[in-house]
Amino acid sequence: MTSERRTTRANAPSAGMPGGDPTAEGDRLAELEARLARLESSTGLRERGRDLMGRVAPPEAGRHFRNAGREQLLGIRSIVDFWIRRIELAEERSDVAGASRETIHID
Repeated sequence: MTSERRTTRANAPSAGMPGGDPTAEGDRLAELEARLARLESSTGLRERGRDLMGRVAPPEAGRHFRNAGREQLLGIRSIVDFWIRRIELAEERSDVAGASRETIHID
């Protein structure tokens, strides 16, 4: 066994840090750029979901799911409108009650 110190991945400096092998740094950079290119060129989550739905369900099912989502949002809108009306009515009642009060000035 020689007295040379072997550089392993665990104790090697990070890419771009001084003391590293320039060839290894270039290889690492090329690897990262290739990974980035693959990620950027791959289809997004939405497209993959649509593709999956297209393979396992007919288009009619997709329309039903979209309509169901719309109905859920309309239900939430109904709840919000209900509470807005209640707040407005409470404000009107407090304004009417405040208008009928008589102010008495004490000298």
